[in-house]
Parts: sequence; structure tokens; C-alpha cells
Amino acid sequence: MRKLGSLVVLLLGLAPALAAGCNASTSGSTPQPQPPGYYPPYGQGPYPPQYPPQYPPQGPGPMQPPPQQPPPQTRPLLPPLVGIQAQQQELRSVLAELLAALSAQNQALVRGIPLVFDPTVEVNAFAGCDEQGAPFLAATVGILEAIDGIAQTRATDELFGTKTYDAYCNAVLPAMVRSDKARATLPQGIIPANLGADPRRWSRAREIYDEVLAFTFGHELAHHYLGHTGCAKGQGGGAGPDPARLGRLLSVVPIFNQAGETASDSAGAYNALDAGRARRPQYEWSENGGVFLLDFFARLEQTAGAGGVLSLLSPTAFLRTHPNPLARIPWLQTVARTWHGQRR
Repeated sequence: MRKLGSLVVLLLGLAPALAAGCNASTSGSTPQPQPPGYYPPYGQGPYPPQYPPQYPPQGPGPMQPPPQQPPPQTRPLLPPLVGIQAQQQELRSVLAELLAALSAQNQALVRGIPLVFDPTVEVNAFAGCDEQGAPFLAATVGILEAIDGIAQTRATDELFGTKTYDAYCNAVLPAMVRSDKARATLPQGIIPANLGADPRRWSRAREIYDEVLAFTFGHELAHHYLGHTGCAKGQGGGAGPDPARLGRLLSVVPIFNQAGETASDSAGAYNALDAGRARRPQYEWSENGGVFLLDFFARLEQTAGAGGVLSLLSPTAFLRTHPNPLARIPWLQTVARTWHGQRR
């Protein structure tokens, strides 16, 4: 945590780590009700093609292996998340689940803390205190875009045996290292056209999106109730800082606290896993949400120069303000194994 004027902010301390991994058509007949678990053929149903499109259109994208047939799934299909407003609302919902899974003592410390959306494209998140000493949480547009790209490509690869996550990272990470103006938005052409509108892909992407958000903001909440920010004392908060003031904080390197980051990794992972267990019989969150995001940052680290001095010079604030992502994945996995052993 570091003071900038009278504003105190603790940058995102995620535990990045190395991990694992249409065209709409209509029918002239009247649609008939289908049993649970039914999946319409490719291109049917109100599912958008790959989102978001980019202009001018890019080329056909990287060659992908022929898609495999995904395994049967009986969970109800979830509607897709399309657009930044839908993604922001999804974060609010995930945050509510995380709060509900905390102990009564920790709930009392962080209930009512405002969530602020930073319009910058920097991939990051915050837990901090404003100039009046009120706590807040913040997410950048950039981190929501990155999580969307991760979720869409991971879901596609999981269901169809493609390599779209690798293609996504290869497309966006070099630009992110070169410029703090580069976006992590999923480029057009990464998802094969014949898979883009598949409802199974969109549903699985939403599950992964929520899972990654749960790990991310489980960590951020932990910074508050563990006392790292020093301002979350059960007083809640107002509207939070003006989002226009948050962007400048990303260029400031805070004092790094390894012990605090590790503690927030542990507590945040427990919180996300507890919240995931409470979701039964819906999709149950696992540590994979953290691992997926962590792998993304590990690849960003490698693209920036595999750590060391080159990372300190990176325009990406996360790499300047956190330890090597590759060194933190084993800790997350150890914490998750402990949790699973205790919750059986």
C-alpha cells in the first residue's frame, strides 16, 4: 500500500501462475420445447457470434485443428455475457456471492464497500482507501476485457480441442508489453467462425468468467478484511472515488509486501472456493479460476522478458508491482489442496 497525496491504494495482488489450459440461422418451423441439457445445432438460438467484433475485419485467424465433439453436459445453459455493462453487472453478482461466503466477522468489516469501475484499459484491480479514509474496490475495463478473452478461449479449447487460448495470448500480449494503451480484448478471428455462436461455448465461457472473477475479487476483499489497507473497519463506504482519479494510480509503483500478497492469496482462494461450494447444484467454482488468470499474467511476464529488470520497465503495472507470477502458482495449488482436504 502506498499513499499518493492523501489517497491510499493497494494494487491487485493476484497469484498469477502457470496453468494447465456463426452464423445465426433460422428455421421456418415453429420451435418446439426441448428437454434440459438439449443443445441446438451450431448457429441456432439467440447466441451472438464471437464478441466483440473489430473493424476493419482481420484475417481468417490462425489455423486450428478440426473441432472435436464436446462431452455431454446436463447443466442448464447460461446466456452469454456481451458488452462491458453486462460484465460489470456480473462482477457485482460474483462479489455478492463472495461476501455471503465470508465469516460473520469478516462480513462486518467489508459489507457496503463500494465497487468502482476504472475506465482505463490497464489490466488490473484495486483494494484501497480514498482521501476520506473510506474503503473501496475497483476494477479496470482492461481486466474485464482480459477475463472475457481468457474465458472465451479456454471454453472453446475445453469443448472442441482447439488452441485458441494460445492464439489469443500470442495476439495480445506483445502489444500489451509494448504499450499501456494496448487492449486485452479478444481479437476477431481467434474463435473459429463455425464455433463462435455455439451455445455450449458461451455457457461454459460464462462459468469460467465468473470463476476467474471470484478468485480476483476474493483476493481484493482479503486485502481489506485482513487489515492491509487499514481502512476497512465496518464503516462501509460512500460512492467511492471518482473513476477519473483511479487511472493515474496505475502508473505508481507501490511498496511491495510479499507477506500481505501471500496472505491475500490464501484467504481469497478460501473465500472463492467456499462461495463456489455454496453454489451447488450450479457450477461449483474451483481454483482453476485463479490458475487461468495467473497463467495469463505468467505469459505476460515471459513476453516482457521473463522477469527481472525488463519486467520492472514494463508499461504493464501488474508486472512492475508484483512478484514473478510463475513463482506464485504452487502456493495457490497448495492452498486449494488444503481446502479440498478440509471440506470433504
